Amino acid sequence: MPPRSPDLGDVLVVTVRKSFWASPEADRFRARVHVPVLFGHSTNLANAVVGFARALLVVLRRRPRVLFLGSVERMVPWFIRARRWGLLGRSRVIVTNQLHLDDEQLREVDRNVVYSQAWIETQSQHVRARAVFVPLPADGDFVAAAADAHDGDYVFAGGGTGRDFPTLIEALRGTDVPLRIVTFSGATLGWPGELPDNVHVEWAMPPASFLERIASARVVVVPLRDPRSDFGQTTVVQALSLGKPVVTTRSPGVVDYVRDGSEGFLVDAGDAAGYRAAVLRLCEDDELRRACGVRALKRARGSSYASFADRMEKLCRELLEEGDRG
Repeated sequence: MPPRSPDLGDVLVVTVRKSFWASPEADRFRARVHVPVLFGHSTNLANAVVGFARALLVVLRRRPRVLFLGSVERMVPWFIRARRWGLLGRSRVIVTNQLHLDDEQLREVDRNVVYSQAWIETQSQHVRARAVFVPLPADGDFVAAAADAHDGDYVFAGGGTGRDFPTLIEALRGTDVPLRIVTFSGATLGWPGELPDNVHVEWAMPPASFLERIASARVVVVPLRDPRSDFGQTTVVQALSLGKPVVTTRSPGVVDYVRDGSEGFLVDAGDAAGYRAAVLRLCEDDELRRACGVRALKRARGSSYASFADRMEKLCRELLEEGDRG
């Protein structure tokens, strides 16, 4: 008789109920502690304190063999301290995309799931040994977004943190290419003067409307200020999932998702001429744009919720088997 596969019931997930962890694909992880959102945003300190206390009580009662910390970034350092104090018992710990922890903290986790292979390669040996690259799962109802889309003759750019909209605006100034930007405020837009006639800006909107803007665009641009940035991945994988060519900044956060000349083009940070050339090339060459879109959809398969669930299950089973071997 073959050995019994480790039971995922021995895995306890602590997370906010959102994104992947609110999807049917996450249901295979039956043992979950959902952090309550009682005050404002899910990252509110009060929510984190209540959630940590609740989760720690469950850990002490259940003694899971694997503790998977999902969308609870603020609580991760507290769990690390709890492990140092022996409160987590023999539980092996998985964290997700913890790029801000120092080396000593990362020594206390067994696996750090990160969304950038390039980031892993810059870390110390012991951090690399615990890091596992998994493509970021794309959030959104892409079927509905595609159904709501229209044939928009524009280039789209959206988001807030770390974006370099001024360089993109300057790149397309004086062209006949309409540029539509969705961002949070004048501060995240970063453009001090009057906008060129071909640029239209909208402010924060529901996720479904944001995806509809992407789905209706000819090309999506994700311009980043810092070439070392790990921002921009969410918009990139959403665009890929909708079959859109992507022009973005060559940076650690996106090079695992967009290959230059395949799903779109990579441009150096601050290179207005580079953005202009890449965007115009895609807008003017229908065959190239379609080919990049086809490759984008193929690339996006690795960022589906189903793919992410399979990878997380495999990772958990590997840790359970390591525990069985002692």
